Amino acid sequence: MAQKTLFNIPYAGVDHLAGYDLLIGQHGELSAVIALRNPVLRYGAHSAGYAEFHHLLINLIKVLGDGYLLQKHDIISRHPYHGQPATEYLQQAYHAHFEGRECLRVQTYLTISRQVKRGSFYVYDSKSMLLFTQAVTKVLDLLPSAKILDEAEINHLVLELLGMEFGSRNLVLNNISPGDTQLLMGEKAVRSISLVNIDSIDLPPEVGTHIELNDKESLRGFPVDFLSFLFRVPGADAIVFHQLIEIPNQVAVLRKLEQKKKRHSGMPDPANQLCVEDIDALLTDVARDNQLLVNCHFNIVISAAVSEVQKAANFIESSLFQLGIIPSRNAYNQLELFRTVLPGNGGELKEYDWFLTTADAAGCFFFKESLPRDEPSDFLLRFTDRQGIPVGIDPADLPMRTGRINNRNKFVLGPSGSGKSFFMNALIEQYMLYNMDMVIVDTGHSYSGLCSYYGGKYITYTDRSPITMNPFRITGAEYNIEKKDFLCTLIGVAWKGAEGIFTPVERDVVAHVISAYYQQGFAEGLELSFNTFYEFALNKIPEIRQAEKISFDFDEFRYVLKKFYRGGEFETILNKDADQSLFSERFIVFEIDSIKEHKILFPIVTLIIMDVFIQKMRYRSDRRKTLVVEEAWKAIASPLMAGYLLYLYKTVRKFWGEAIVVTQELGDIIGNAVVKDSIINNSDTICLLDQTKFKDNYQQIAALLSISETERRKIFTINQLDNTEGRGRFKEVYIRRGATGEVYGVEVSLKQYLTYTTEKPEKSAVEYYANLHGSYPAGLDAFVRDLESSGKSLSAFITHVNQLAYEQPL
Repeated sequence: MAQKTLFNIPYAGVDHLAGYDLLIGQHGELSAVIALRNPVLRYGAHSAGYAEFHHLLINLIKVLGDGYLLQKHDIISRHPYHGQPATEYLQQAYHAHFEGRECLRVQTYLTISRQVKRGSFYVYDSKSMLLFTQAVTKVLDLLPSAKILDEAEINHLVLELLGMEFGSRNLVLNNISPGDTQLLMGEKAVRSISLVNIDSIDLPPEVGTHIELNDKESLRGFPVDFLSFLFRVPGADAIVFHQLIEIPNQVAVLRKLEQKKKRHSGMPDPANQLCVEDIDALLTDVARDNQLLVNCHFNIVISAAVSEVQKAANFIESSLFQLGIIPSRNAYNQLELFRTVLPGNGGELKEYDWFLTTADAAGCFFFKESLPRDEPSDFLLRFTDRQGIPVGIDPADLPMRTGRINNRNKFVLGPSGSGKSFFMNALIEQYMLYNMDMVIVDTGHSYSGLCSYYGGKYITYTDRSPITMNPFRITGAEYNIEKKDFLCTLIGVAWKGAEGIFTPVERDVVAHVISAYYQQGFAEGLELSFNTFYEFALNKIPEIRQAEKISFDFDEFRYVLKKFYRGGEFETILNKDADQSLFSERFIVFEIDSIKEHKILFPIVTLIIMDVFIQKMRYRSDRRKTLVVEEAWKAIASPLMAGYLLYLYKTVRKFWGEAIVVTQELGDIIGNAVVKDSIINNSDTICLLDQTKFKDNYQQIAALLSISETERRKIFTINQLDNTEGRGRFKEVYIRRGATGEVYGVEVSLKQYLTYTTEKPEKSAVEYYANLHGSYPAGLDAFVRDLESSGKSLSAFITHVNQLAYEQPL
């Protein structure tokens, strides 16, 4: 039986000093372990972010100075996803859909160590202690949102590294069996791969702070981390990328280099001459750019099942080779390398595992990326990150508080088939979790499923049952300049049409008539409606014309508006009171597809609905409110109604509301001044679906939406990454809040998909089940249960249900 040796932990303990818990090495080294988050978001397309973090690392090295070790751990581990507890039916289905899905987690730690001379007797020095704590404070000041670990957290991290198991509350340590190529810990193997073989340093002649993808045309030039492949290592349970820098005394190192140069120059030989030239170039760079020389070491530690570790190692070595790096194949000191991974124990690394370079070059090898995480807010919507794991983002409150946006309004653009309706359904469903009133103006039956699920009102315009409202019936308290402007716009649209020209004289006359009408109406108790307004106007306008000697086409005014008067074709639209229950209903859909080509009714009905929403905002002041306008926005995007649109956008902000405009036609927004001035300029959040169809004209869209080159790179990665494995059907969306945005996935459960679907056969089948079982949730449960037991595909089962509904109607 092999002799067993005790694994000595290289620590004397943890001491509390100047408010910090410091790790004390067995030789007296002082170490502070800091938790931080890499500042560059994976797939963030932010080239400058890599350079900024690189510059920060160089500053840290300069702040610390010689005698310090800088040790960074980036731990990438796999875990099953566990969702948040939910009480709402569709949200329960959402979290169940992702439960147990494999996800990656990145933990990052930076350890600052003060070295002591090895082999000498340790002497306590209060001054050096004070200098160390001051250095740690300076480092924390430089690092955003960094936190120094306390004793319990340090102990937990050390145990995690010793067991190569991360994220578990119950850590179990196994015996370690070291071999030439790996360590065995129970049923898993741990292998260290040094990036540099110092016997033959094979590195690229130039390195940068990041690299650029060249896999696909759409991704060409997209920036990613130098070692971004670490996210894709197959078979690995955990990866620890260990980055270590020792800051030596610069004068001593330069002296040694000069001596080395003299030795090589004294022996005329091509190889020696190359060495002399290399040393000369290095010394020139150091002198010209004031660069620091550092000793560094980079080591990738893999933890995997014994049967998988070779596959993981092969992938890493192959990926490094593509970067121009040939890793060390002589790393037989596996236990030595593993011990140096422990925080504060980098000084145990032997001389033959260090290599000398500039701090600038060493910083390029540092890992700089992190993964998205839930934002710190109580108002979260969940979409997936690029690996397919739900992440919570706040679309309104947090960005408003931090000044990232100034309003909650949104503009959504996506061509047909890009998943626009799917995204909007997912957005609206989650909005309804937060004390929200929803009013939707639709032209394509995209929200009938959600409306049925919430038991809302689905109002469809028909000739027999038109959408009506008496906008003239208001109280004295409700009459103000904004209401007067709305009525003025409404009369202008009814008279001139949405694209007509309402001259200043005409607008002033109509405004004068409205003022006089309400003055008399409130005084005499008139029944307020379009009918009485029309009668009043026919008497008042001639008086104004005669008194002011102005030109006004009275006959045209009388004739055109007559159709809205008593006995006219559209008499009910502006005279019949709206359904009063609309003001207390949480979920309302106005479906006006049947009149979207009607030049008279389409803009007037859209205006009426928007006024219903404004009244609802005032009436329901204790609730969030959202107005979603699908293609119907085109009815009011005219110069005549530009003022009203601005009024709408200004008003929703005051009443805890937001307006969302959704469109798919590129031609409708390019060159339309009203869209830019009234809608886009007042929408601080832009949501873009797949823009591939618009790629040839994207300069115009980018100029209209103020999209930078960095943001454009992100947009063209939508649906382009190789990230579909193990996921359900999904589409990606770019959401920009303020100046910067991110790409998220819209992936939902089957029950949510069936609720959102815009496919007529699927809608019919789900509605049949909902009616059969008495409620939407009960119908969805039965539908999914029967689908699974049938063994059929979804499309085949839909056909079967619709055939059954035809043969056995309810």
